[in-house]
Amino acid sequence: MRILLADDQQDVCLLTQRQLEKHGHTVVAVCNGQDALRALRKQTFDAVVLDEEMPGMTGTEVVREVRASENQSGHITAVAITGYSSEPDRERLLKAGFDAVLGKPFRIEVLDATLHSVSSGRSSTTHATLASAGDALADALSRVGGDAQLLAQMAETLLEELPARLARLQKSIRQKDSERLAFDAHALKGSLSIFAADHAGQLCKELQEHAKTARYSSAARTFDALKEAIAELEANLRGYAEQKRATAPVAAATPKAKRRIREAK
Repeated sequence: MRILLADDQQDVCLLTQRQLEKHGHTVVAVCNGQDALRALRKQTFDAVVLDEEMPGMTGTEVVREVRASENQSGHITAVAITGYSSEPDRERLLKAGFDAVLGKPFRIEVLDATLHSVSSGRSSTTHATLASAGDALADALSRVGGDAQLLAQMAETLLEELPARLARLQKSIRQKDSERLAFDAHALKGSLSIFAADHAGQLCKELQEHAKTARYSSAARTFDALKEAIAELEANLRGYAEQKRATAPVAAATPKAKRRIREAK
């Protein structure tokens, strides 16, 4: 299928794009709703996958524009991906014009199956959220299609970014900047979803809710809990990052490098 993907979270967008392409799809990826509409006006797609929460123009606003402008060219399959996965949220998004709703985080196999199912007319609604697996590494690997190198790269990137991202959240709370707080909490929640960090992701979601209602004292308490959850997560992230070293080719390495690889294992 030819798919348009719109998600403002760069790491989540890149991961979803790469995995969809591994499933044989052609994917055009954009990072906001305005660019999604521009792409839809210029090109033809079989399906569009939209993050519900994007700054400037949400996925819901995009799909409403799409449905309002559809003509005899036919109905385009639209799938919402969202961190709000309750039944009322699902109904709200379906009413807005989406054909299917996937709660974050999700496995790429679920998205691929949903796209085929809805496009073929076998189903008009889908709602699938990935439950936490017992083995954190196996679960994280499953979310990136078993690509240990990709998982390692994403873990390394998140480890490097976490101090600055937490600092931005704390600054937004102190300055009572609800818009910035909601945006940064949403961004961090998306990144954490890749690593099955359900507790930390839920705390980010709570920060978003506090931002909407300007409850900054509650936000400060939630932020303290988030820092503790992140501290626990960092050990897993470092373990994921080690997969890069553990899967590196040994044959071309020097004897000293081989010893280091064996020690890392």
